Amino acid sequence: MQSALSVQEQEWITLQNQYDSYEKLACVIKLVCISVVAFMLLLHASSLLVAAIIAVFWLQEAVWKTFQGRIETRLLILEATFSSGGSFPQQDVSPMQFNLQWAATRPGILGLVAEYGKSALRPTVALHYVLLLLVVIAAYLQLFTASI
Repeated sequence: MQSALSVQEQEWITLQNQYDSYEKLACVIKLVCISVVAFMLLLHASSLLVAAIIAVFWLQEAVWKTFQGRIETRLLILEATFSSGGSFPQQDVSPMQFNLQWAATRPGILGLVAEYGKSALRPTVALHYVLLLLVVIAAYLQLFTASI
């Protein structure tokens, strides 16, 4: 039993590090988006083009966060195992089964699109992109009213 728990601990450490790196890279996606949008506003790029670029970054982060969510699911299963004293409260807690477990529950294409949509609408994801879209609208309204 000790060796199985040790493998689970190793899996948890690996997945937790990966989860944290996904969070850092999600911040990088946001920062790059903000930089690109600012640059495009300075160049007076088309508002439709800027909005499309924001949507692409938003979708990219949603995909990124969806995969991070899959890691989180496995982490929670492992943590439930640890809190129960190392016993296996669920059938699918065998160590090193991340991909098999996900493949067994993988939704179809519509399910995957729905997962991406849910991730995109999470406040920690959506807030930045909605605010950027509002900034773009305000910038173009100001530009439009200044030209009248």
